Amino acid sequence: MTEGRDARDGSSKLWGGRFQGGVDPRIDRFTSALGFDRRLLRHDLIASLAHSRMLYERSVLGREDAAAILGGLGVLLAEAERGSLDVDGQDEDIHSWIERRLYERIGDPALSVHTARSRNDQTAIALRLYVREALRDLVRGTVAFAAALRDTAGAHLETWLPGYTHLQRGQPVSLAHHLLAHFWALEADARRVAALHDGGFRSPLGAGALAGSPYPIDPARSAALLGLPGAYPNSMLAVADRDYVAEAAFACALLMSHLARWAAEVVLWTSSEFGFAALDDSVAKGSSLMPQKRNPEPAEILRGKSARVAGDVGALLMLLHGLPLTYMSDLQEDKETLFDALDTAAAALEAAPAILAGLHFRPERMRAALDAGFLTATDLADYLVAKGVPFRSAHHHAGQAVQAAERLGVDLAALPLEELRAIHGEIEPDVYDWLRPETAVRRRAHAGAPAPERVREQLGEASAAAARLERWLDAASAPPPIVRAQREGRLLAETLT
Repeated sequence: MTEGRDARDGSSKLWGGRFQGGVDPRIDRFTSALGFDRRLLRHDLIASLAHSRMLYERSVLGREDAAAILGGLGVLLAEAERGSLDVDGQDEDIHSWIERRLYERIGDPALSVHTARSRNDQTAIALRLYVREALRDLVRGTVAFAAALRDTAGAHLETWLPGYTHLQRGQPVSLAHHLLAHFWALEADARRVAALHDGGFRSPLGAGALAGSPYPIDPARSAALLGLPGAYPNSMLAVADRDYVAEAAFACALLMSHLARWAAEVVLWTSSEFGFAALDDSVAKGSSLMPQKRNPEPAEILRGKSARVAGDVGALLMLLHGLPLTYMSDLQEDKETLFDALDTAAAALEAAPAILAGLHFRPERMRAALDAGFLTATDLADYLVAKGVPFRSAHHHAGQAVQAAERLGVDLAALPLEELRAIHGEIEPDVYDWLRPETAVRRRAHAGAPAPERVREQLGEASAAAARLERWLDAASAPPPIVRAQREGRLLAETLT
């Protein structure tokens, strides 16, 4: 995207003074961005308000022109927020569309709205504002699903089931502890996204095409009006930087990976082979051939979409790789890929709570799974260590006990005492208390372990973490100064903070 022709031209292009011929309509169709960048409408209007107010404060715009421009932009923003603006026409992009509509509303003052600004920094700021808003929505959805997992965990402090490594039964845990593992992964996602929101966005306004502006502008003031932490230190980087795009897509990809891990367990646990849970009809699909089937398709699709978002990250990195400074139209391709990552993550965060609400756990099947697989073999080794046996030797003796249990076709807790004593003479009848799965869980009572009292502490910590994120959302969602001024009719106020 480059610069030039004014909004009075019927083609609605922002460039063209040195061109005589028209653009081939096939090229117009190929290069048009309006089909996907129309979602930047509000954000471009907000940025244009901040830019115009800064120009007015610096006396680059006179009061009469500033009043017309700020008033016209403010009305367009109000209409956009009400959903009463239809973005249509043959405009090249949303920026061209806005300038044309502004000219239709206020006439010649609209021709000054682009003073001290390029479409390069205009696009960059609108996209940043859009992504910031989308990140807040992402935190909100992530916290909501994490809280649902936390609440479900609270009802299962003593629902015992196997914990797995290599998809083999490993050691007994509680369902609450298992679900909280997913909670903490999502809580980390939310904190990661919040940190990107707070630290990854400086204003590019004032950078122009790449080399700034000869006008007495104040980029820091534009940033402050938008509620951003500051302006870029280098005008060339300001228009070329898309790190925040890649970081936002990566945050979506990692979130989707965590959701996919949970969804994969939904698929496994609702299978006949596991039977740890069952799905409501509202969150399952059937087979076109086999009438008995209840398939976990929503969970499968959620899992599959994680690959799509990971692909978005790869596409963005390939797009950015090796691009010389500063702006090239390749960067137009960042938007559809980024939008796909954000949209897919948002959709997944809508589906996941529905799946969880339709997921009914079956504690009896979980408990039955503890009776096979020798899940307390490590506890037998720990019992021997308590008797003074070195751990490596104790580990060996516990393995011998597993062999004996396999030979007799019983679990460790049903192994006769004489068999255990034949393996090691220090074993006493109290060993059976160590070999019961629920006792094994309760014995693991250090911080972060699955003993019920520790899981209760985790639940409290989880609630505190979610509350911190909710407070962050409240603060981060406050409208920036320029939007407050627009809503209060104070765009031309003597002072604006």
